[in-house]
Parts: sequence; C-alpha cells; structure tokens
Amino acid sequence: MENRKSKRSVRLALVLGAAVAGTALVGWGGLAAWQAYTQNSGNAFSVSTLSHTNVANGGLTCDSTTSSALAASTPCSVIVTGSSLTSTWTGSTGSVVITDTGALASSFTVSTPAAPTGTLCAALNLTITGTDSLTPYVTQTGIAAISPTPLNTSTGSSSWAQNNSNTFSFHVTPETGFGTDNSVPGESCNFNVLFTQASA
Repeated sequence: MENRKSKRSVRLALVLGAAVAGTALVGWGGLAAWQAYTQNSGNAFSVSTLSHTNVANGGLTCDSTTSSALAASTPCSVIVTGSSLTSTWTGSTGSVVITDTGALASSFTVSTPAAPTGTLCAALNLTITGTDSLTPYVTQTGIAAISPTPLNTSTGSSSWAQNNSNTFSFHVTPETGFGTDNSVPGESCNFNVLFTQASA
C-alpha cells in the first residue's frame, strides 16, 4: 500500500513537472511572437549652395561658377571700356550688380586675377565705389593689380545673405597731363575683374 502511494506521488510529481515545463515552453514561445520596432529613417546630409549673379551695365545676367578655370574661359560682360580715346577724354564709368543667390552666408572680394597689361595703364586712374556710402574700395593712380579686397552689401554689411546685393561702379579717368602726353597715342590698357564669393 505504501509502495503504491509512493509510486502515485512520483507519477504526480512527474505530471506536474511536465505541466510546468510545458507552460514554460508555451510562455517563451508566446514572448518570441511578440515584437516591437522603431525606425528612424532618412538620416541624410547635404551642403547648401554658394552662388551669385553678375550683371554689368544692366546687360545680361552672368551666373557664377565654382571653377575658376571655367570662369576665366566664360567671362561676363565688360564693366568699363573706352576706345579711340582723344586728348579731350575725361573718363569712363561702368557698373556691375553683384547679388548673392545662394543659401549660404558668404563674403565677397574683388580682385584682378592677373596684372593689367599695356603701357597705357600707367596713365589711367581707377576708382571702385559701392552704393553703401563707404569710402572707395579701390583708388589707384595708374591702373595696377588689385589684391583681393573685401566688399560689403548695399547696407554696409560684410556678411552677405541670400538676395543681398550691391552695385559697384568702376571709374577710369586720365592722369593729369594726359592730353599732352606724347607717349600715350596708340597705347592700350587691358585688365580683368574677378568677383570671388566664399562661405562665411
């Protein structure tokens, strides 16, 4: 009798153990079927644009380029010129409007990418002014190379934002005694003007 009771206890213990083990398996299997996710998609980076326009004397719009080599091969309109000058010539003036069309805050400089050529340059004066009521950016007695010179917006700010602009005037005048200078006839002067924009 005692032996039978002992066997029944062992059998009951095994059944209970099997039931607990089965519950554990069902429990873990159930947890494996439940899943949760979060996904942060579209993480990306891009650089804003740096660009400007150059319009000389109300002419065609010239768009900027990020290649200095391309800029040299596709020049914009002439800002200031004078042909067949006479002894009574008193000077020539031209203007160019620079507008920041990019999305980055930037700064501008004006310079000559190469030294002016021609012996007439020594007999000419150059002044560059803006509409920002500042003193001239460039004042030369004898047209020479212009090192990079910072330019401001029309409101006088050195930091250019999108749509900021300014009109720059180039005044070329003859030196004193130009009309009686016997070394001037037949001579010429040529120079290029480069506007450079850089991110601030």
